[in-house]
Amino acid sequence: MARLSPPEREALSSEQQAAYDGIVKSRGHVSGPFTVLMHSPTLAGRVAEVGAYVRFESPLPIAVRCLAAILTARARDCRYVWSAWAPQAQRAGISDEIINAVRDRQTPPGLSDEQALVVAAGHQLLDGNHQLSDPTYQALMAHFGTQHAVELVATFGYFSLLALPLNAFEVDPSPTGPELPI
Repeated sequence: MARLSPPEREALSSEQQAAYDGIVKSRGHVSGPFTVLMHSPTLAGRVAEVGAYVRFESPLPIAVRCLAAILTARARDCRYVWSAWAPQAQRAGISDEIINAVRDRQTPPGLSDEQALVVAAGHQLLDGNHQLSDPTYQALMAHFGTQHAVELVATFGYFSLLALPLNAFEVDPSPTGPELPI
């Protein structure tokens, strides 16, 4: 059960209501990480803007974004992000074998070269020393180019940003989504 109740729109200042309404406009409702972040409405609004970009506008292929999301969810033990993004990863064409291996902290089988590069970068940034090795950096730059490499690293950062308040304030994942064992 979540540690914080979402703030009621009526209890917010007009400035805070504007942030609330912006999130409702872009997402349909205030849920998930925004039930926590709305306790700081300016922060919530700015995170929502970054999230809209990462989720809907980033030039990275959706499968790359989904793989980055589930790698981050696993590394941060974030049940909420896992529940939301594992089904999206599946719809984006990431195999059940890869998704299950990420969930189980195993080396995913049958990765494409691009997927292997995303997994290597994710492990180094999220689990390792939080740096990219020179070979991984060079491979990212060669494969993705500067903009897409930056986008990928920022995508890991975005999902880490969500995972911390979701975990700290114990926001429950969807009861219908896949479970992430912790």
